[in-house]
Amino acid sequence: MRHHLFILLLALPLRLCGQTNTDGVISIGKSALYYEDYALSIQYFNQAIQAKPYLYEPYYLRAVAKYYLGDYQGAVADCDASIDRDPFIDECFRLRAICNIMIGQYASAIPDYRLLISRHADNRDYWYNAVLCLAQLDSLRQADHMLDTMLSKWPDYMRCYLLKAQIAIQQRDTVSADTLLDHALRLDPHEVDAWSAKATLLMQREDYHNAEHAYDKAILQKPKDVGFYLNRALARYRQNNLRGAMEDYNIALDIDPDNYIGHYNRGLLCMQVGENNAAILDFDFVLGRKPHDRLALFNRATLSEATGNYRAAIRDYTTVLRQYPHFITGYQHRARCYRLIGDQRHALQDERRVYIAQLDNMFGTHKRPAAHATRKQQDEDIDNYQKIVVSNDEKDIAKFYTSDYRGRIQDKQVAVQLQPPFFISTHSAPSGLVQLTPYADFVNQYNEKHHIPHTIYLTTRDTPLSAADIEDIHKESAHLSDKSSDLLSRAIYCALEHDYQSSLKFLDNKLSKSPQDIFSLFLRSTVRARQAFSHQTTAVAENSVIPSHNTGKAMPFTLAIRDLDYAISLSNHTACLYYNRACLRAAINELTSAIDDFTQAIKLNPELAEAYYNRGILYANQGNYTQGFQDLGKAGELGLYTAYSLIKHYRQEAAEAKQQKH
Repeated sequence: MRHHLFILLLALPLRLCGQTNTDGVISIGKSALYYEDYALSIQYFNQAIQAKPYLYEPYYLRAVAKYYLGDYQGAVADCDASIDRDPFIDECFRLRAICNIMIGQYASAIPDYRLLISRHADNRDYWYNAVLCLAQLDSLRQADHMLDTMLSKWPDYMRCYLLKAQIAIQQRDTVSADTLLDHALRLDPHEVDAWSAKATLLMQREDYHNAEHAYDKAILQKPKDVGFYLNRALARYRQNNLRGAMEDYNIALDIDPDNYIGHYNRGLLCMQVGENNAAILDFDFVLGRKPHDRLALFNRATLSEATGNYRAAIRDYTTVLRQYPHFITGYQHRARCYRLIGDQRHALQDERRVYIAQLDNMFGTHKRPAAHATRKQQDEDIDNYQKIVVSNDEKDIAKFYTSDYRGRIQDKQVAVQLQPPFFISTHSAPSGLVQLTPYADFVNQYNEKHHIPHTIYLTTRDTPLSAADIEDIHKESAHLSDKSSDLLSRAIYCALEHDYQSSLKFLDNKLSKSPQDIFSLFLRSTVRARQAFSHQTTAVAENSVIPSHNTGKAMPFTLAIRDLDYAISLSNHTACLYYNRACLRAAINELTSAIDDFTQAIKLNPELAEAYYNRGILYANQGNYTQGFQDLGKAGELGLYTAYSLIKHYRQEAAEAKQQKH
């Protein structure tokens, strides 16, 4: 805290100076960067860039801050600007390459690493990262050739052998892969990735005994890795060591209680050893996480049948058969349950269906799958209900950067919601680290005429009125008349006290006499919107950005938008009018129009952080994460530092969406 206070005190004289002391500002920004105040450091680097836009260093340092905040696209853009100003700074190329890797732009990272290698041929990290990028792009021959060059320079670098082995596995050259892994383990017998790759190779060869031994070694080095226990359980299961497999599933679920594979496979093992009630609990958990998992549902049905809960079994069998109407095993089980509860009619119907299907298959080639085969997690073939589940194949050849990226702001939990419309205030409330009051002609003109002793500001942040503020408002209101010149002032005072009904009465009166008064139109629009929001009773789902409205509830927003439409027709150069209309359009789910209005607001005021912030959320919610990240990064750069937390949130969401597609 003392460090932060010291930085802020140093900043005061710099900001008060007529001309920015660029070296001093950069120095303070570096200090903020050192103490992990990344968002604050960005504000100082912004000042340096505005003062001397031809310097490379503030762009590079701002890129570093954005990197730690998770705004990798923004960091790449700043690296580009820095390199344009000085193409001989190696750190800029290195940082740009890392950021491109973090956003999956491996092809863009490779030229930077090639340039760095040309300048520093003995830097092993540059070579290795370039190989990783080539491997991710499936340029395996080029990657393998670079690894050969690396081994000629660094023959004892274990990770080269490990990566060559992984490439060989992908090329289905298991003999070479085995030799390379053995060599890697001779160089470093404690390398967990080598033991993991060795175990995977042995599992592919069905050498389950040695695979179990390899997983033992991997677990010694990394005892909290759930995947190792799940895979060792499979190796033990294939050796008919059910007790050992069960122990591994129990350990895996102690580490990760929500693991799908652990619960599903442990449920299957419990079924095999007759622990039906324990198996039901596991499948209940699976179905709680994935209610549409019909294979788990069928297994639970068989368990309900085995424990005498025939009606529950029939319900589950029926649900499965609706989705798989040709699943004969399901009809056989359900027919048996119907007979056990005395429902002969339905039992006969199911038995007749089974009999007809058996006749159809009598001369066919249909074969039941092996009883103890495995299936991928995404496999939904109902005939595979008894198979042990294994993870889906992944193309992940190697991990790039496994260290945790530090940065306090992006770890902060922030609700995913739009910034509100601009409203009036007698206090200039900052939105983030900087205090930027949006300019509007109609507000400026009102203040210049000194209708009231207070200066009116536009802000998206409510500042609670103090007792003194309220007393002043009451005193000033007492001196105002019902003349046209005072109606707007009376409406302003009522709005500040949240007396929206009275404020609307004065505004309606004012606009009946001066229908083209832009400030009155703006204020009536925001008052109507606030009144609608405050009276809103529709339940909104957690983390929902935009509430849904039926036609009746949307009416106040429609009237508010109508006022802004007219105000914009009178003053189409005012950014806050477009911004407010965008917020209201978003509130009634007119998202395309909302994005258009945010875009127009940004054109009129490129420093309007709230517009970037809101447009970024709307883009991200539509799945356009690239544009969303750019907008949120810009909002953070302009001072709305909570945008960096949203970047992290949406980056996780994008990764999950990508994983589900695969």
